[in-house]
Amino acid sequence: MDYKTLFRFPEGIEGEDYITATYYLETPLDLHRAADALAAEQSTGTWRRVGYETDEVRKKHACRVIGVYPIPREVTGAALPTGVDLADFFPDTQEAPTRFNSGILRIAFPHINFGPRLANLLSAVAGNLYEMGAFTAIKLLDLEFPQSYLDGFQGPKLGIKGTREILGVYDRPLIGAIIKPCVGLSPESLAELAYQGARGGLDFIKDDELIANPEYNPLEERVKRVMEALDKAERETGEKTMYAFNITDRADEVLRLHDIVYENGGNAVMLNFVTAGFPVLRMLAEHTKLPIHCHRDFFPSITRSPYVGMTTEVFTKLSRLAGADQLHCGAIQGKLYESDDEVLINVRTCIQDFSNIGASLPVISGGQWAGKVPVNLRKIGHNDFILLSGAGVYAHPDGAEAGARSVRQALDATLQGIRLEEYAKDHDELRRAIEGFGKVKY
Repeated sequence: MDYKTLFRFPEGIEGEDYITATYYLETPLDLHRAADALAAEQSTGTWRRVGYETDEVRKKHACRVIGVYPIPREVTGAALPTGVDLADFFPDTQEAPTRFNSGILRIAFPHINFGPRLANLLSAVAGNLYEMGAFTAIKLLDLEFPQSYLDGFQGPKLGIKGTREILGVYDRPLIGAIIKPCVGLSPESLAELAYQGARGGLDFIKDDELIANPEYNPLEERVKRVMEALDKAERETGEKTMYAFNITDRADEVLRLHDIVYENGGNAVMLNFVTAGFPVLRMLAEHTKLPIHCHRDFFPSITRSPYVGMTTEVFTKLSRLAGADQLHCGAIQGKLYESDDEVLINVRTCIQDFSNIGASLPVISGGQWAGKVPVNLRKIGHNDFILLSGAGVYAHPDGAEAGARSVRQALDATLQGIRLEEYAKDHDELRRAIEGFGKVKY
């Protein structure tokens, strides 16, 4: 069922004033009663009406229940732990329920309550409702934004277009790598690994999310060393490489670290934006002169459970609102938890029309190597993404330069419609990658 087509605002209510949230819910309560409780809890009300909750306040500020759609399936237990005695909700029997109702709720939130502020938006649509003891499963499935709300956001400043302009690459996917090992490298050693990757043909390299500005590898020195190495590689190959330096830190430090990268010749920054927070990403996006590569560590704690949190689609929309230029979307045929279909939803959400909010460049990462290039191109179906390898480059049997070259060779072969095993007969780096890493995925 397409719940969006069933959506109607109550008569006299202007849709531009509301953000619409869609939830999956399990509860022993009647679904309509549960929907009313959610709407009250997340706007004007609490468990009992208070004196200043006037009809006038409700008309302007209360959430609206605009759809309740039961799912006819049997749920016989609470998916989430609860300290509430569920029997309290059934005073006639004093017995805990043995069956639970499940369904889809559509709730309209008046954005006058929180304005164009992502922290406050999340407090409304994904805040205390997760704590409700009688909600034994609740997941935010989607958010729909009116133009009046989107007008309050800038979105990505550089995105796909800006990234490609810096690199001068327009007609193919971008290939990249994550420096490995993740931590423990000196600036000199890390720069050497970046040089080897760039020599092998990488368009993009990034810090691992575990390194930012440690004493043993301070950011300013790392930027200088890495950019010197990449400039050397560019003189030798004629190709530019982008490097994303991790500037994750306290909110009051992030802009200063961005400026260190920019002033020392860096051409991209990276933010662990889930742990830093959407408001920090937005602050950085409105300040930046460089593309922001958004790494999503901690994200699965919010999205992975089917019973709580939010979907990856919601997360991707919020990331675009906040200003993600490049956004991790998961791994096609990789090592992460999402199915390929879920990854493709993330990719699509990065680039689909979002009114005045520009597209984010999708990033595929997690267990990638040369042999995963064909399946990525086939399933994604277009060229606007970055394919990131870690060990797929830096654990290549013949070293990082050969590892980078193997991925580039795989891309060249795939774009020409040649099977990798055939192309590898005349390209040693690709042949050695296949020997070292396993079966090619088509």
